[in-house]
Amino acid sequence: MSDTAYRAAAPDYLHAALILGSFALFATAHLVHYPVALMSVLGVAAVVREPARLREPGVRTLLLLFACIWLPMLAALPDAVAPTRTQKTVLLYLHLLPAAIYLAGACARPEVLRLVTQGVVVLVVFAGLDAFAQLIWHEDFFGYPYEDGILKGLFYPKQRLGLFLALFAPLVIDVVRAWCRQYPPLWLLHLPLLIVVLVSLKRSAWLMLGVGLFGYAFVVRRAHDGRPALRAWHVLLLVAIAGVAVATNPPLRNQIATSAGLFSGDAAAFDRASAYRLTLWRDGLAMFADNWLNGVGPRGYRSAYAEYAAADDFWLERSGGHGQTHPHQMTIEVAAECGVIGLAGLAMFYVVAFGAWRRLAGQPSSPVWMLCALVAWFPLNAHLAFYGSYWSTLVWMLLAIALARLPQTPPEQLRQAA
Repeated sequence: MSDTAYRAAAPDYLHAALILGSFALFATAHLVHYPVALMSVLGVAAVVREPARLREPGVRTLLLLFACIWLPMLAALPDAVAPTRTQKTVLLYLHLLPAAIYLAGACARPEVLRLVTQGVVVLVVFAGLDAFAQLIWHEDFFGYPYEDGILKGLFYPKQRLGLFLALFAPLVIDVVRAWCRQYPPLWLLHLPLLIVVLVSLKRSAWLMLGVGLFGYAFVVRRAHDGRPALRAWHVLLLVAIAGVAVATNPPLRNQIATSAGLFSGDAAAFDRASAYRLTLWRDGLAMFADNWLNGVGPRGYRSAYAEYAAADDFWLERSGGHGQTHPHQMTIEVAAECGVIGLAGLAMFYVVAFGAWRRLAGQPSSPVWMLCALVAWFPLNAHLAFYGSYWSTLVWMLLAIALARLPQTPPEQLRQAA
């Protein structure tokens, strides 16, 4: 590469390095917030330098989506049960918008989008192989142990591995399908990822994986590229791998056996089988009933928990009287903390997001990025906090990358005009 070509390509590589570094740091507890803060500063600078950027289709859609989530948070402030914490949450949430604007601008450059897409897939595949090594040798590449029958891999000691692998499964499948045109054996990269998601013992990850695979089949069908998402023998092999994983992994067998209580029809059995989630959901719905308009305030669930919990509440006893930080069900969390206003905003968010997803048809990789964002905020998800900074940061990064190349006109109208 000549000096001129190198200088021309250098900005693309710098953008991609910052974005990929941010994704890599999700394996840590808090370090991801530093590069995201830098992206926020860069986003503000970009808008100040070029105000016209706010009129781009992807950025306009980002602004609308952000308003759907943030304005209900603001409306919950006046009578929040934990004013200081809610104020901090609402104000700090704002920095995600300029960070998303920066990401949308950077990934509007085709080479940056290509580098980020393939780089994220490499990171996810590496995380899966690292966890697979942990499963086999009871220690991953970095010395993190396999404890209590739960794979945690690079996310040790947090139990987030399965969530991330399941979330990015559609993107991995999409990129590996392209790689397989030249190197067909690379299809085998899917196998350790499937095993790790199963053995992570996160039922919420299993749900996300199922939703993501179903959504990806829809994306492929809309693309009309003539290639099935998975061939019949692929499906049979995946089923066989899943069966072997169940047969040979006692913790996984126990988790599946415990999950049978979810279908027992008995409330107490359901509560135990759901890891006492039913208790959290009841308390969250009680908060919603008492604060139906604007909720108890973002991140206020933890402060109101003791007031709504029973005297013998499992979580109160386990935590020494503090209870849980969030209800582990995204729709209930929105209802409890932002009320009907929050639910209306969330419904509008889905309407706008699905409309954008439709307009992204035909764009390289962008529909799959949007699918990952929708899977992350699937209404039935029962894992990390909806208003928590960790998961919110991830979702807005996904949305920004997805919308970076949003066209002005839906592809159907473009075809009709032609």
